[in-house]
Amino acid sequence: MGVPRFNPNPMMAEEFFAFTASRPDGEKWELVEGEPVLSPGANYVHQTIVGNLIIALGRTARPAPWIAIPGIGAEVSKTNIPIPDVLVRPADLLNDWKCDDMIVAFEVLSPSTADRDLRWKRKAYAWLASLRHYVVVAQDAVEAVIYDRTSGFAEQRIEGLGAKLDLPALDIAVPLEDVYRHTGLDREP
Repeated sequence: MGVPRFNPNPMMAEEFFAFTASRPDGEKWELVEGEPVLSPGANYVHQTIVGNLIIALGRTARPAPWIAIPGIGAEVSKTNIPIPDVLVRPADLLNDWKCDDMIVAFEVLSPSTADRDLRWKRKAYAWLASLRHYVVVAQDAVEAVIYDRTSGFAEQRIEGLGAKLDLPALDIAVPLEDVYRHTGLDREP
């Protein structure tokens, strides 16, 4: 078999897009420091939280100047294209599966991606000048962490069904009760 050859050149965005276009539908690939990374499938609670976030964000007074959407990549550099679980961007039409104008990024923590979400993605998303908030939501407890640009992305931890995700860039506060609806975590003891 021999030793495989190491390609010292990172994969660039254009190569990454060609690569993902050749992959089966339903696979979630991200470009992390020039390497394509396949994310594992999400479970019921994870997907319920994603849906709840989109619904809760959609309940704002309309017309909002932004839109919440899942599955769109954030091109933070030519070698880094993470895909947040939900992102908020300006409401103008996007004819691509990536953007570079994200205002808020939401990640729902999974055991297999927690380290990458809390470390690498927090730093990567901060590279986007448009990003105002990065929100990490637990799927095994009613708890979230908000990183806000105005505080230098310092951690603000909130927990409990009575707490709210305060998102000044969107001029809204999302109750955690709405985020955790129908997850089994929506009943505090």
